[in-house]
Amino acid sequence: MLAVVAQLRVEESMSDAPRGLDPVGAVLLATGIGALLAALVEGRQGWTAVTPIVLFVLAALLLLAFVALELRSASPMLDLMLFRHPPFLAATVAALATGGGIIALMSYLAGFVGTALGIDALGAAILLFAWSATSVVTALLARRIPAAVSGRTQLAAGLIGVAVGMVMLTGLAADAGWPRLLPGLLVAGVASGVLNAALGREAVASVPPGRGGMGSGANNTARYVGSAIGVTVVAVVAVPAGDHAAAALVTGWNTAALLTAAISLVGAAVVAMSRTRR
Repeated sequence: MLAVVAQLRVEESMSDAPRGLDPVGAVLLATGIGALLAALVEGRQGWTAVTPIVLFVLAALLLLAFVALELRSASPMLDLMLFRHPPFLAATVAALATGGGIIALMSYLAGFVGTALGIDALGAAILLFAWSATSVVTALLARRIPAAVSGRTQLAAGLIGVAVGMVMLTGLAADAGWPRLLPGLLVAGVASGVLNAALGREAVASVPPGRGGMGSGANNTARYVGSAIGVTVVAVVAVPAGDHAAAALVTGWNTAALLTAAISLVGAAVVAMSRTRR
C-alpha cells in the first residue's frame, strides 16, 4: 500500500549525472570489514596468536586497497573528498559512533539481563521497549527543536546524552533488578531519539545537491559498520573467554558499558571539533 501511494504521490528525484556501480569497491570494503571482525573474534583466544594477526593485516590491506581504489575511481562508491566537508564528516562520525556505542550495547542487553541477572524474557523485553519506545517518541518530537539549534549541535548533544545514559548502566551488581537499569535506558532513549532524527537530516543536508543518495548511503553504512564492529567488541569485552559465571558477566557488562560510552564521547568530540574547521 505504501509503495503504491509513494509511486503516485512522491516526485522522483534523479541525478543530473548518473553514476556507475563500483562492485570492486564494495567487495574490498565488505571483505576488509569482515576480516577485521574475524580478527576481533579470534583475538579472544590470544591476541598474539597467528590467526588474529594475519586477519588484522589482511583487513588493513583490504581497507587500504579500498581507499586507494575510491581515490582513483571515476565513479567511486564513496567520494572520499566529501570528508573534507565538516558537516559530512560530522554526520558520518556520529553514525559510526551511534552504531559502535548505543546500538552495540543494546544488542547485548537482552541476553545479559537474562543470563547474568536472572530477569525473564518479558522483563528483558520491557527494558528494551523502554529504550526503543522512548527513542521513537523523542525522534518524532525532535522536529520541534528550534532551527537555531544546528544539526551538528544536536548530533553532539545526542551522543553526549547517550554516553550519560550508558554510564548510568554501569556499577551493576549480580543482584541488580530491572529498576536499576530503567533510568539509564530512559536517558539513553531520549538521547538516541534526538540523535537518530538529526542523523537522517544531516546525512542528506551535508552533501552537495545530487549527492543525497551517496550521503544517505554513507551514513547508513557507517552506522551498520559501527554496530557490526561494536557488537563484536562488546561480546569480546563482556563475555570473558571460558568464563560465563554471573559475576564475570556483570563485570564484563560494566566494562562494556563504559567502553561504549567512551566511543560515544569520542564521536561527540569529533563532531564538535568539526564545527570549527574551515
